Amino acid sequence: MLPSQLPLFIAAAQEGSFSAAGRKLGISAAAVSKGVAALEKQTGVRLFHRNTRQFSLTEDGANLYQKVSPLLLELEQSIDGLTEQNRSAAGKLRVNIPDSFGRRFVMPHIAKFLRLHPNIELDLVLSDRVLDVVDEGFDVSVGNRINEDSRLVARPIYDMQSGIFAHRDYVEQFGQPKTIEELSHHNCIIYRPLSSGRTYNWALTDEHGEHIQFRPKGNLSVSNISAAIIALQQNLGIAYMGAWHVEEQVKRGEVIPVLTDNWGTSKPVWIYYSSRDNLPKRTRLFIDFLVEHIKQ
Repeated sequence: MLPSQLPLFIAAAQEGSFSAAGRKLGISAAAVSKGVAALEKQTGVRLFHRNTRQFSLTEDGANLYQKVSPLLLELEQSIDGLTEQNRSAAGKLRVNIPDSFGRRFVMPHIAKFLRLHPNIELDLVLSDRVLDVVDEGFDVSVGNRINEDSRLVARPIYDMQSGIFAHRDYVEQFGQPKTIEELSHHNCIIYRPLSSGRTYNWALTDEHGEHIQFRPKGNLSVSNISAAIIALQQNLGIAYMGAWHVEEQVKRGEVIPVLTDNWGTSKPVWIYYSSRDNLPKRTRLFIDFLVEHIKQ
């Protein structure tokens, strides 16, 4: 274990007296003397010749000073560098974002962020996998499935409404379901993410307003929403996804919302990070930037 008295010893060796070392460190000469005495006791060697006429390093003290002084200087410079880096918004920032959400809402703004902060090295991971932010080394993550990890701080950045959609050609060919019971007889596009390997149920409300989990059935399953959108456009079945994925197709009349009274409530998308305490400036800047631009 590194002795806490080493800085006192280094200061005394550099300044040539306990009183001068105390003035440099902002403490009393007695405190420096007491600290050096404790270090001598711990190491079992005398570090200074000291009497009324002489104050100098012993041979053991000189050897210790020559070995330790450069190491402490390097440590101080490293700490100062970290402090300056946090003041000047520089360094690496690892961010995890769901793939389709990142493409739509985040990537269009990244060029602006990097122009504003050219010394930040941004490492973006676009993935739909549910991960442990802290254990996997991410500074920031975005998602709508946040666990109850007490180490995380979360801020809502988007209100996502999920719904059921069918292509116009599908409706013309097979009709439009009017109830959840009718929906169960239609071909549905199944979303089965790689992270779980399980079918993603559709969070709906029944005719009584009760929340239910509808398990879709169909002859096609996909591992990401981008593939589900393509399948929907190719008239392969009815799909469940965030309404923003197909809002332009809905406006053009190419895609038709289905069973809108059964969609259920919207869910927040969160931006979350490990702690508010000692948050690096680069992290704070990215969080504030993302919140501002996505809410717009």
